Amino acid sequence: MGYLQQFIFFILVALPFMFISPTHSSLANGNVNILPPTNTSDKVTLALYYESLCPYCADFITNDLVKVFLSDLYTIVNLKLVPWGNADILGDEPHCQHGEDECYLNTIHSCVIYYWPDVKKHFDFIRCTEQQSSKKRLVKNRAAMWKQCSEKLGMSAHRINKCYTSGYGLKLLLQYANETAKLKPPHEYVPWVVVDNQPLKDDFENFVKYVCEAYKGADKPEACKTQATSVSSTHDEMANRIHPGCYASEIANLG
Repeated sequence: MGYLQQFIFFILVALPFMFISPTHSSLANGNVNILPPTNTSDKVTLALYYESLCPYCADFITNDLVKVFLSDLYTIVNLKLVPWGNADILGDEPHCQHGEDECYLNTIHSCVIYYWPDVKKHFDFIRCTEQQSSKKRLVKNRAAMWKQCSEKLGMSAHRINKCYTSGYGLKLLLQYANETAKLKPPHEYVPWVVVDNQPLKDDFENFVKYVCEAYKGADKPEACKTQATSVSSTHDEMANRIHPGCYASEIANLG
């Protein structure tokens, strides 16, 4: 009888849990939501290929690309930042369009993207450095181009600097060189914006429209609802327009 009583007690205790859905928590009624995460397969990949001392890149990052985070657009976007641009590799060393300082800052950006993978975190850092470079492009101390930004955002300057001095940052930068070289079609200038592997070319400033057009999810964010008509005709009209940007064929002028 003792064993029978224990068995009945076990059934009575376990019975309520047998009817709980595996995808819902009994804590949901207590405002604790542990439902499965939202499917991210519908997100649109927005990639920016840039170089850190190109004034056109600085302008786009600080004034346009920031719109991703100033609205709810970020909820449907996978943002990728690729700091290489028009640089080249001679021997084993990178050579950048705007000189050694640009290679240095590109490498710093690469380190921050790697060590702070949260896109909002590393975007804020990159935007901060681009704001500084657009105001004063030449500085005596190269670290001054980014240290104020790391302090402001609570990022370890020691960690960033170690990434650079150890040579690990260069390895990261060369990965971005390889990624840029694989672009099809190849980039013509920077900033070069790509939405789901489709380059926007001269219409890159209207990237929000293209992101919203590419998004196939059920509910579009408010940022998309403010967008008007289809973008297909706009792209054709602007295809042959000469856009102000940093072209690889140009000689850098830092004066």
